[in-house]
Amino acid sequence: MATASLTDIACPFCGLACDDLSLNESSGTLTASGGACSRAQSVFQKIGSVRSDAASSWIDGKPVTLEQAMTKAIELIASAQAPLFGGLATDVLGMRGLMELADRTGAILDHMNSESKLRNLRTVQDAGWITTTLSEVRNRADVIVCFGTDVSSRFPRFFERCVWVEKPMFLEDSEHRQVILIGEPKNLASAISPKGQQPEVIAIAQDRLAEAAALMRGLVAGSLPNKIKTDLPFEALQSVAERLQAAHYGVIVWAAADLDWSHAELTIQALTAMIGTLNNTTRCAGMPLGGSDGDFSSDAVMLWQSGYPFRTSLASGTSQYDPVMHSTERIVAEGETDCVLWVAGLDPDRIQVPNLRAVTSRHSASAKGCPMIALTSAGADLVSEAAVQITVATPGVDTHGYLFRADKVVTLPLRKAIQRSYPTVAEIAQHILVGLGDKAC
Repeated sequence: MATASLTDIACPFCGLACDDLSLNESSGTLTASGGACSRAQSVFQKIGSVRSDAASSWIDGKPVTLEQAMTKAIELIASAQAPLFGGLATDVLGMRGLMELADRTGAILDHMNSESKLRNLRTVQDAGWITTTLSEVRNRADVIVCFGTDVSSRFPRFFERCVWVEKPMFLEDSEHRQVILIGEPKNLASAISPKGQQPEVIAIAQDRLAEAAALMRGLVAGSLPNKIKTDLPFEALQSVAERLQAAHYGVIVWAAADLDWSHAELTIQALTAMIGTLNNTTRCAGMPLGGSDGDFSSDAVMLWQSGYPFRTSLASGTSQYDPVMHSTERIVAEGETDCVLWVAGLDPDRIQVPNLRAVTSRHSASAKGCPMIALTSAGADLVSEAAVQITVATPGVDTHGYLFRADKVVTLPLRKAIQRSYPTVAEIAQHILVGLGDKAC
């Protein structure tokens, strides 16, 4: 079989959206090389290895034709009084299609990553912040503090792409950078420079990170009492504060998904307040990493079309944002939906569906639980909760698309790499719209 090769491919499987990959298709296998990390290699291979004659549509777990699955999906949405569109792991084009369908059906929209994203959003809403871009980190930062995350576990090539670069534009070289990891880092290998410079690790348990952030804020502001009692590594944190004060361009990096405890937004507020204080005398910025599972892309489409982020309802004909009432977890637990359209169209290992089997919607007399329509990428497992499951084209693999990068500054084009006949999320949404006719609200 002939081999097809593509270069300069952007990867859709984490927020870095690295755009220097090469893809080779041969004998039904899709191999990612070039700069591809282990995650990219695994996911590209998993999606690409699915045979074209394999089942791609199911009703109650049994293979059916795409036409049969679509007919059932239209029937479920047409009869729904309170639909929930969740997951939303798709690209810009897919989300635009979902927004049109949600507007027509009065759905609530919530992303699978919204809980962690809201930790950042609440901080911006309450006090604002100063953040930077991946390019600024790459070319200017001389002190980089990764707080509560090792970064690499979620963004495998962060240090390679943004820290240990060969020729930063405004630094003599990257080897003079100071990299400090605060927390319980699990993956240190990529944080080591090419010449062997080790990152400094300040070990602090996750349940003490909020206290550590507040302590660092006080150290930078000079607002601590003369004597303070703490069993945290005070001198090490004091040293970090002093180095940030002396830095030409300091950066505090965090991933909100790793700050997983109640009211973690207060920890982020402490970090951003510290950044604000540092900018009185030097330059410092935050780097809140995200963008995986299409969360920044879907959120951007919601913002420019509705004026609000995730957890917005279109049921009244206008956008109503409520980060508490419109959460997937609460809606499902309270039985306030009678049909869930769940979209997990990127990484086949990231489906994250809510358990609907035991839920009987207060909007329906059905005792079978709330029906789900699951749109998943090739290689995904069968979803036991799904009344209908349809395999959709993955942007950047078997369809083109657009994805917002982690810093939300650049939208990268995703190129179609292989020829397959899976429908896109946008095509599914449009087909349902046409099938609804005048039944939609």
